[in-house]
Amino acid sequence: MGKKVQFWEDYFLDSERQLHIFVKIMKILIMCGGRGKRLGKFTADIPKPLIKITPQQTVLEVKIREYLRQGFQEFILCIGYKGELIRKEVATFAVDAQFTFSDAGPDAGILERLYAARDLFTDQVIMTYGDTFTDIELDQFIHAHQQSDNEATIVAGPIENPFGLVEFNRDNKVTYFKEKPVLNYYIGYAIINTSAFDLIPPKIITMPDGQGLVTFYKILIALNKLGVYYHPGIQVTFNTPEELVEARDKMIRFYTTSEATT
Repeated sequence: MGKKVQFWEDYFLDSERQLHIFVKIMKILIMCGGRGKRLGKFTADIPKPLIKITPQQTVLEVKIREYLRQGFQEFILCIGYKGELIRKEVATFAVDAQFTFSDAGPDAGILERLYAARDLFTDQVIMTYGDTFTDIELDQFIHAHQQSDNEATIVAGPIENPFGLVEFNRDNKVTYFKEKPVLNYYIGYAIINTSAFDLIPPKIITMPDGQGLVTFYKILIALNKLGVYYHPGIQVTFNTPEELVEARDKMIRFYTTSEATT
């Protein structure tokens, strides 16, 4: 039997004051260094996090303003490809926040960028991808992680697969078929303990793209130290021009719905 998915409602929150303490001490690390090659012309002159996800704001600004709304004020930006543009963009935000930059180079993978920034935070850090937006309440995520014995907790959410899922046996007989199944996917958020870095073999640190991070997660799985936090809310990310169009539509619907309910 696998571990039960943790919902924040499963935990008793001692007080609002305790919850705010969790919020204030945690830094947010945002991965901003990838090239976004599959977006073609959209990332020829700017890094992926500077693509506008709403008519007025880049995905990076949308993310940071959401974190500020929740009470977070300290950010680590892991830059690489055209990182100087990230620095310039952040300087225009005019927000009450502290930004620290870590540059592992334009060709570093996700784990290498994370490892290079490890001295910029203490105890734990929230890691998130610079091209992903979700309406997750981070204080609840933090509380769930801190109540566990996990070295890291990742966020999973439901995403509908657009294809039919088929399973079959050695005789090529179909044993299972489900049209457009809803599956649980990793959505690019995690809380990682600094002690987890002691478990990373040096040879995996420089693996390209996301390979090192996935290998790191597999090591934690083997040690029974990787947890999951389930978030059923909005998830917006994009890797291709077509997905960017869909992401912008999702954001319009999200803000329209949010305004209608406030």
